[in-house]
Amino acid sequence: MRFFAAVWLVFGSWASSVWCAGLADCAGVIRVFGDTGSWMSMSFVVGDGSWVIATADAVVEKIGPETEQTIRFPIFISAYTGQAWQCEVAALDRELNIALLKLPIKGLPAAPLAQATEFGKVPVATAGQVMSGEPYGSKWPTEIYGIAREKRGESYVLSVGEWQADKAVITEIGKWKWLFLSDLKPNTPIPNGSMVARGSNVVGVFLNKLTIGSGDQRTTFGRCSISAQIARYLSDHGVDTSMLYNPPAATVKKKEDANDAFQLRAAIYTQIAAGRPSAALEKAQSLVKLRPDEADAHLLLGIALVGAGKLDEALKAFAEAERIDPDLPTLRTNKALALIGLKKLAEAEAELLKAVEKTPNDVRAVAALADFYLGDEKTYEKARTYVKKAQAMAPTSPVIKLLAARAEKRLKNYQAALDLIKQALKIAPSWPEAYFALGTTLEESGAKGEAESAYRKLVELQPRDPSALITLSSFLIDQGKHSEARDLISKARELNPPQPILEAIKALEESLAKKGFDENKQDNK
Repeated sequence: MRFFAAVWLVFGSWASSVWCAGLADCAGVIRVFGDTGSWMSMSFVVGDGSWVIATADAVVEKIGPETEQTIRFPIFISAYTGQAWQCEVAALDRELNIALLKLPIKGLPAAPLAQATEFGKVPVATAGQVMSGEPYGSKWPTEIYGIAREKRGESYVLSVGEWQADKAVITEIGKWKWLFLSDLKPNTPIPNGSMVARGSNVVGVFLNKLTIGSGDQRTTFGRCSISAQIARYLSDHGVDTSMLYNPPAATVKKKEDANDAFQLRAAIYTQIAAGRPSAALEKAQSLVKLRPDEADAHLLLGIALVGAGKLDEALKAFAEAERIDPDLPTLRTNKALALIGLKKLAEAEAELLKAVEKTPNDVRAVAALADFYLGDEKTYEKARTYVKKAQAMAPTSPVIKLLAARAEKRLKNYQAALDLIKQALKIAPSWPEAYFALGTTLEESGAKGEAESAYRKLVELQPRDPSALITLSSFLIDQGKHSEARDLISKARELNPPQPILEAIKALEESLAKKGFDENKQDNK
């Protein structure tokens, strides 16, 4: 069996001196887990404290040259409370580049949006004038507030920053009007999704920074969506307009340890996103100590413990999370992973069935149950049933296509499996997991030469991933190409891989030793 580390994503001090205190309370980040990657983006709360505004780009995954998909269930981490909630995308507009997310709670501090009258003194220019590179715009000072990752010493923290823009101009492109800011200072990256404000009101959402023109005719602008248009769009999708302009006072209380919890949660999710949940164990333990009454803190601890192979302890963490909130999203799917590891399969199945029952519209639960049933040949047909449900729910998802391919592979339908993998690669042509699946399927079907090409492509895409290197080396050992396999194993060791991969490396070295490999002799041809 080939080894490749792929993860099923089932699940400092605050620099307030440069941050508008009222707007700082509304800020947060969203962590998004897509099919082929994970990312974090700036966002902020509006309305009655139950709505979050982010850019549409923040919740849309570009999984291939021609395919995008919306990630429905991002995680919002509030800077005000340090807490995290799974939210759901309620609406998005790709042209306006705004996404509206619904939180499961209300009462968080909300940023007031500026009314249309605020823009009365902003000059209007044609799109051609703005795109000419001429410095159009007149004095209309704004402040831009954003949260971004910053390296401090050997680690990263989320820090806040403030930028200023001195001039502004409005132009119409497509069906929307856009605010273009110029004379931006300081000249450092501004997080997309940042709040653009005048006083205590948000006049727009910062979308991107662009330089227009060439030579002496070059101007750098910040392109922003306009608050009045955002308010109209949000109103059309269920948000009370009056609360957008005049939000109620927050009912959620701030805790003194909010920033510590905020930093810990952000760091934990970053490690999980990188496929290293065990690396988050210490921080997850600190979070539980800091916030013992919050269910998701125990969930994160359980995920980290599963990653560390401490499955019994993980079950205790999941049990505590369930005691606090039995409906916590992804709790049952993650608990099932620990039960599967302990070979408590009946209990794992029960948890996954409950997860599907509780969240029938969440493809992650359906996919997790299908994956579980693929573990036993007696339940392959059950697996197929849930695979089909997952495919109907996420027809463009390359992850679901690989899941379907695994089901066909289990049933020895190799051509059907290969067709599905090729569909996934058409969507995401540079996705390593698809090349791993292609290699294993070709190898099992007997097409050794094509399998080797797939494994080599895997290494080409991830030359510094030790799991990719040992996947190819394992295959080469079986093919008698011992010298190259030894070189790949050495490269994998030099990358300081985690313990599970080190154990796999040791097993490969033992395999070479049993085959009597001598570095001074030629491989058998």
